[in-house]
Amino acid sequence: MLNSKFSPLLPSLLLASSFAIADGNTDAQVYHIQNYFSEAYLVKGNSEKLILVETGVPVAGYQDSLVKSIKTLGFKPENIALAIVTHGHGDHAGNARFLQQTFHIPIAGSKGDLEKFTSGKTELAKSEDVSIWGSRLRQYSDLSYPPFTPDVLVDNSNIDLAKYGVNGKIIPIKGGHTPGELLVLIGENLFVGDAFVGTFKAQGGGLAPDGHHVREHFYHENRKLADQNLKLIEKLALDNKVTTLYPTHNGPVTTAELTKYIQEEPLLKLLSKRETDMLSDAIKGKSDLQKKYLAENFILQAVDGKQYAKTEFIGTHITHPEHKIESLTAEDFRIVSSNENMAEMTYIETMKYEGKDPKTVFVKETYSKVKADWKSTFKQAFNP
Repeated sequence: MLNSKFSPLLPSLLLASSFAIADGNTDAQVYHIQNYFSEAYLVKGNSEKLILVETGVPVAGYQDSLVKSIKTLGFKPENIALAIVTHGHGDHAGNARFLQQTFHIPIAGSKGDLEKFTSGKTELAKSEDVSIWGSRLRQYSDLSYPPFTPDVLVDNSNIDLAKYGVNGKIIPIKGGHTPGELLVLIGENLFVGDAFVGTFKAQGGGLAPDGHHVREHFYHENRKLADQNLKLIEKLALDNKVTTLYPTHNGPVTTAELTKYIQEEPLLKLLSKRETDMLSDAIKGKSDLQKKYLAENFILQAVDGKQYAKTEFIGTHITHPEHKIESLTAEDFRIVSSNENMAEMTYIETMKYEGKDPKTVFVKETYSKVKADWKSTFKQAFNP
């Protein structure tokens, strides 16, 4: 169940400020239009023609904010030669029909998501949650939108964008997020849709970017394939000397950050499973795994500022707690930084003591390599 401070998330996100910035390189000028939670990118090549990547959410006010942002940048919507929808979810394809009908802008979309486009359905029931944010945002994200038929239907071959005024191409991939995912390569820029998202933090009842690193999206229709696509995207970026990757949420990020995420993923899975197993043992009043995986110099700094050494922590929190533990869970694991001997991880921990209301805390935990194994050396809890 959501902590009341987090809910509802999406309405808060929809009130986010609108702005646009330019990221330049020798081949194209990229303008980042961040209206509401769903972002879009406007690209200008060596002509007056423009490319728009994503069309945004089908909510009141978005169409006006999108048009206003384009005009504020000094451009005319009528000069958009092509709008590319990376897949068939409503926060990406939501205003495709509006752009078709109002400005006669042709829309490019994948044949793999044609059923979504022509029905105007996100079909989120086909996706599985990848993280806790999937279940938290699902009820707000299954958006319906005005149905449309793409003017440029992308099947199995790349589409050259030269005729639309930029040096680049649309690249179809076997989608993991949805069946019809598209990548867009323009110069040293690669637009990746929802193959992954940039990182974020809870803030003011909503979510806000916290440094533009890489993390998994909230849900995928084929999680295994989505994971494989990260390496495909990394290779494509390295082969084409791409410096900047543009996810549609909380971007941009660097190619180096994607590489770092891929390298850290095995460690993230190891440490998150270790944490889950330790919490499961704690519920039973067992301390075997705590003794095994906590370093001898382990310190817990609790929310109230009190510090506990390893033996004291095990005694007061697990084997002889003041109140019986009914449930204890952790979710949303993320590695903030790491090297071969140290890893700093964050996650959300929810505990329920007998006779008490559930309590949720944010946790930052440091693991260090001790005799070739990873041991927890410091754990700090914060109120959300």
